[in-house]
Amino acid sequence: MQMIFDFDDPATFPSSLGSWDESFENMIRSKISLEGVTEGWQIEHQLQDLRISEMPIVTKFISANPDVEVAVCHVTRLLDKAIILQEGLVTGGGRGSVAEERLRALLEHIGLDKDKIDEVFTQIYNYWERDKEQRTESVHFMFDKSLVYKDDTANNFAINLGGEILRWSLEAIDRDLYKREPYKRLWIEGTPSIVKFKCKLSDVHEICRNAVIAEIVKYFIVTRMYGYPYEFEFTGMTNSSIPAENIVSIEEIEGFIEMQEKYPDFEGFYDELK
Repeated sequence: MQMIFDFDDPATFPSSLGSWDESFENMIRSKISLEGVTEGWQIEHQLQDLRISEMPIVTKFISANPDVEVAVCHVTRLLDKAIILQEGLVTGGGRGSVAEERLRALLEHIGLDKDKIDEVFTQIYNYWERDKEQRTESVHFMFDKSLVYKDDTANNFAINLGGEILRWSLEAIDRDLYKREPYKRLWIEGTPSIVKFKCKLSDVHEICRNAVIAEIVKYFIVTRMYGYPYEFEFTGMTNSSIPAENIVSIEEIEGFIEMQEKYPDFEGFYDELK
């Protein structure tokens, strides 16, 4: 049976990443100061300086287990979740891609004419070409879905249909465009959602692959060695699209409107949905 590490359920983590010899534990304890420590995050921050992602406990595990799967979360706003269940999560793709076709169809759906759509895509192309690998070839994820409820920068990915590149592109045209019709439909229609998916370690982008396993090691250090709870705040990205069969679940973000209405820009913005 294929192993799946689910960051919403640490009981799925491999015990080997929490088993270390005396020299490893002594090294950690010698580097971590407990002076003034009252919460786990204070230890977490110190662990960041130790480059655990480069240590053998991580690198050897990844080399030996490239097909191990991890379950992580992608935050987005969905017009129709059936599309995700049928087609999976598709990367940006760049010019002429399926993603471009979807975005053009979305802008037509809200009532923009061709000239206005082309105006928006002038900005979209700039973002795609400026940061091609991260913006057109990857699906971004976070570990723990509870982060959505604790960090407004995390739930912000679900604020509009079409994603952050579309939002940035509209802001480049006019900062207040989201308040006007038909653009406002992108903020009103659809469902703010958490899409949980699984992928192999080998499908996690190489720049963050080691860090994924390092998070598990740090979890065990903080919880077992020091007895504090651990919060997963890590974000990463894949090196490809996510096929439909790898979608684990889709759930609506609860209380999303209330989260947004804390800010002056969105006071009364969602009244039609109440």
